[in-house]
Amino acid sequence: MKRMTAISYSAVLVFVVAASVFVSCKKKDNFDEPNFILRKWAKATETLNFRDYKSCEAFPKSEQVFREIYRDYYIASTSVTRMGGLDEKNVNKDPEGNSYISRAISFECTEMKRSGSKPVRFLRGDVEFIKYEDGDRKADGWLMWNRIIVRINK
Repeated sequence: MKRMTAISYSAVLVFVVAASVFVSCKKKDNFDEPNFILRKWAKATETLNFRDYKSCEAFPKSEQVFREIYRDYYIASTSVTRMGGLDEKNVNKDPEGNSYISRAISFECTEMKRSGSKPVRFLRGDVEFIKYEDGDRKADGWLMWNRIIVRINK
């Protein structure tokens, strides 16, 4: 058997390092905002903090409606389960004519009974996150819109 020379060992090492850099430099889909926004929304439902709720929603309900919706229960333990693709060239317009991009997100969470803080049921949901490219809400970042939640009794 031949022994590896220092030159061939160095060549193999350079190849391995280059290959690992190439593989690790792939563009990763780093879209952390949905987790943050869903957790903020859930905490707002728990504490009945209308200001935080409103900052998560593209088209928030009134404070009175918000308090009525979350009077008996709140949301906890949110987690994103699937992220749809983002096509920044697919620009839509809201009813006021403001342009936005969107991305579909699926999530799971738990519905908690407010009295006693006991879990009621498991929830699965889909929500569209939108980000305005112009208008008054451009600086607000990603916002939730068109949330659909399915309650699952276990």
